[in-house]
Amino acid sequence: MLDGLRVLHYVSPVRFDTSGVFQHDFDSNYKVVEKTISFLPNCHHYVVVPTKHNIPDTRDNVTFITYPYSRDLLANRSYFDGVTFRKLFDFRYMDFDFVFCHQPEMLYNILVSFNDKRYGQNMNRFLFFHWVDCTQSRASSAIPPAFMRQLEGINLCDKTFFHTDIASDWLMNNFKKQQSTNSNHQYIKDKTTTFPLSANKLDKSEPFKMNRNNVLVFNHRWAKSTGVNRMMEYTEDLPDYKVWCTDYQAPEDYVGSKLNSGQYRYLLENSLGSMCFVDNYATWNLSIQDGLSVNKPVLIYDQPAMRKVVGDNYPLFFKTKDEFQTQVKNLKNMSNFTWEVKNHDKVFYNNLLDSMENIMGKERKHIPKDAMNWLYCILNGINYKHDIAKQVQPNIQLNSVWQYIRRYLLEIGVKDDINSPYVNYSIPDYMRTRVEDMVKDVKLEIEPTTIKRKIVTKKHNWF
Repeated sequence: MLDGLRVLHYVSPVRFDTSGVFQHDFDSNYKVVEKTISFLPNCHHYVVVPTKHNIPDTRDNVTFITYPYSRDLLANRSYFDGVTFRKLFDFRYMDFDFVFCHQPEMLYNILVSFNDKRYGQNMNRFLFFHWVDCTQSRASSAIPPAFMRQLEGINLCDKTFFHTDIASDWLMNNFKKQQSTNSNHQYIKDKTTTFPLSANKLDKSEPFKMNRNNVLVFNHRWAKSTGVNRMMEYTEDLPDYKVWCTDYQAPEDYVGSKLNSGQYRYLLENSLGSMCFVDNYATWNLSIQDGLSVNKPVLIYDQPAMRKVVGDNYPLFFKTKDEFQTQVKNLKNMSNFTWEVKNHDKVFYNNLLDSMENIMGKERKHIPKDAMNWLYCILNGINYKHDIAKQVQPNIQLNSVWQYIRRYLLEIGVKDDINSPYVNYSIPDYMRTRVEDMVKDVKLEIEPTTIKRKIVTKKHNWF
């Protein structure tokens, strides 16, 4: 049912180097995009990526489309270059069955841009919440609230994905004070499913000189939101231990450094364990899974979202400084520690596919006008969307009805070549006789075509 679909991914880039190149390998938001691509190998994926990137362009069923995202985290939630965005897509040749929007605040902008091209009426919309706007998640009280834009996105979408079933509670925190509107939390929950994440497999261990003993790894960003203040307080009177922070922006006392994936694994393997001090806002965490993946203990501040990651029975939660320091002193006796984390990616995979199949499986009430003419063209070797439209409706540049015809074609078994960036239909041999009977009364006279088709290679961006 999901074979041959075309998915547009509008990403949420947050990691750039000093020259402005997107650091996709270190961007947890982008890792979610790659997971959804891997979950849907029989679809074609259009991924709107930052203009400067080094993402390998090697898959025939993936097309990268460059767009000037803002490099500023906050601005990316509000900045939208509609003029440039409209120019990225030519709907005479392309179709999107789903849009996966990883910045919920931007869904309205995307839909307006498509509407200007008479497109999007039959396009399914999924939202992925990588962060939830609330007082606790804003870095400063000076930052204007964005939760109304996020609620707007939920209203416009078909399905909302949060990391956990409790993540939307943070959204409801915005309504503790009286304001112009209230929120229907049950409506949000009814529209919600989850996308819990497993950490990616670490590369092969790469030894390097650590020059440290009794290392405690703090593998989180050096930021107030990750609990660095509490971490410094809890570790300040542990002189026999050394905290190693993997964020190169950490102070020198905390061995802030740049490590590749292999060196990072070596650090975890040769440490006493790692620590997580996220003590307030959080919807998920990947870093705590890294240490557990190499059988190293991870001390975790007891927080509801962290329990969703490792389970309620995890033995190394702490709440107080005394509890933490007692656990630290016991780490030397935990050389055989193991803890199995639930296969979160499997849950995500099932939730994504179930949501898509529920939408695509809805029964059609009628056959779209001109659908038989399209079938007749495909049967006679006219396969590309643009060429078919020229035969059936030669005087119309764009027509929203084409989206409903596409849905019908896919429903009855017509194939779309997922390795082509352009819609390219074909009729499987097993259903040719059936289609011939369906179009036996079609009177369309096929005109000779001299249309010069676009040529696509992987050597350059084609938009």
